Amino acid sequence: KSSLRSPLSATDVIFSNLTHAMLFVLLAILIVPRTAAFSANEKFTEIGPLKAAMLTKQWQGLLQEVDQKVGIVPELGSTSVGVKRFGPELKRRTLCARQFERFYENTFALAMADKATTPDIARAKRLLVPNLIVDGQARGAHCATFASLTSPATIALVETLPDEWSILALTVNPTERNIDTIVAAEYAMITALNSQVRALKAGSSSLRLLAEARETLAGSSEQLGIAPIDNSGEAAADGEKTVWFRCQS
Repeated sequence: KSSLRSPLSATDVIFSNLTHAMLFVLLAILIVPRTAAFSANEKFTEIGPLKAAMLTKQWQGLLQEVDQKVGIVPELGSTSVGVKRFGPELKRRTLCARQFERFYENTFALAMADKATTPDIARAKRLLVPNLIVDGQARGAHCATFASLTSPATIALVETLPDEWSILALTVNPTERNIDTIVAAEYAMITALNSQVRALKAGSSSLRLLAEARETLAGSSEQLGIAPIDNSGEAAADGEKTVWFRCQS
């Protein structure tokens, strides 16, 4: 009987090897602790949506692995390992898991749109990314992904308009479990983005954070330097409003 599985072609093998190689290099940069080989200016940078998608896909697996291994269970002995996550971080990390899924879907869709034959077609395809329709407006056309190359690594999906930048998602390497360290990484990303925004138009531009992204952050509003925008939100198609937070750090 013939086998149901077709043998891999040479092209498939090459593509697979290149994909794994790219992942290795990216993870070495974004996950491994920083070394003296990197300058301070390299700790924050814009990365392509495909690299962001690859990293997020890797983080999805890491999040599940870390959450299942919560440490020693005293009642079961010194070598036991808990298999379920619980405690005050349960709600936030559950939201993080959902955000990783959406972050991957959005950045991968942006990467595929950018493969269009012309910039106009790419922009049109970016506008069709469903999860990037916020407040009734398609925001994909001006979305960019940024990485903070500290340890733990942090990536953000940001709409970059001339007068205002909007953080639509912000994620931290899920292998980090120390809350203070996570908060510091979140603050570093917001601060770096604010510095970029203030360099535009002699400081007249501003930075804001989507409430849905705020829910996944470990830091308090005071720790992150953010505050709700009064009467915030743009009229959505269903008449509701999305709350935004002003980033003041």
